[in-house]
Amino acid sequence: MFESEEQKQRAERIVMLLAKLYVILELSLDTCPVCHKALGHDDECPIPLAWSMLTPEQQHDARAAIRALALSIGNDDSVLDPPLVH
Repeated sequence: MFESEEQKQRAERIVMLLAKLYVILELSLDTCPVCHKALGHDDECPIPLAWSMLTPEQQHDARAAIRALALSIGNDDSVLDPPLVH
C-alpha cells in the first residue's frame, strides 16, 4: 500500500491530525470544515473515519493533547465550569 516507511508515517500523521480535529469539533459548536455538518458528520467525512481508526489509548492521547493545547492558550471552557459540591 505504501511505497516507503516515510509515506506510512505521513499517512499516520494525517490520521492523527484528522482525529484531533474530531476532538476540536466535538468541543465546539462550529460546523465541520470538511462535510459542513453541525454536531455530526456525513457518511463520507474522513474525520470520524480517522477517529475510528485510533485505539482507545490513542483516542485518549488525542483528547489529552487537545485539552493541554486549549489550556496552554487559555481556551478551555471546563476551567470556567463551577466546581462540583460534594
